[in-house]
Amino acid sequence: MPAFQWPVSKLETVNSALAQTGDNLVAVADDGSVEWNACSPAYERALAVVTEAHPWNWVTDFRALQPSPTLPTDDRYDTAYDMPDDLVHLILVRVNDRACQWDLLNGQIVVNARGGPPPPTVPGVPFPVIIKGIFSTNSDPVNGTPTVVLALERFVMSGIYRGIHKDNAEAGRMFAEANAILANAKARHDMQKPKRAMFISRLRKARSTRRPDWPFPSGGDNGPWG
Repeated sequence: MPAFQWPVSKLETVNSALAQTGDNLVAVADDGSVEWNACSPAYERALAVVTEAHPWNWVTDFRALQPSPTLPTDDRYDTAYDMPDDLVHLILVRVNDRACQWDLLNGQIVVNARGGPPPPTVPGVPFPVIIKGIFSTNSDPVNGTPTVVLALERFVMSGIYRGIHKDNAEAGRMFAEANAILANAKARHDMQKPKRAMFISRLRKARSTRRPDWPFPSGGDNGPWG
């Protein structure tokens, strides 16, 4: 029995899917075959969805941004920043290493980086702005987990059944199975993260706390309604 090999490339994932659907394997990528032409788009689209679907540790990163010379059109914010081309999903924004109020406007991130909300023109150099996000340049699944790659394989199998076999029912079943595996991958991935204390609001705590009844004085008095 061959040894378990990891990581698994796109070509290996595609051939694993083809083997399970009973189709011809491909020797090299981009060979122009019917099999590759069906599998490659299915793999790439699935990879994009998987990448955006969760803050996997191999796709998330922090980036420092440079301010745009153009002020935001929303005057509640004093500085605009162009989003990186490879940004797939924005998670958080920090100004001077602190959480801040931010928004997305005209394809830019807008914040108060100069101590705003501003007057129309705010002098001075803005504080450093750092974002945390999911980036496509980090999405190579060779850095992922075996469960994520298994989900990708099932997505490719769905593409094979839909594109080559014209079997929409089996394609739908494979697609549902891929999403179920992906949900399991998310749960297993998050088990590695440090535990966070649960925040319980005062209102929620008050609702869940049993209060004593009205303290009636002795002597049969019925309280303020007596």
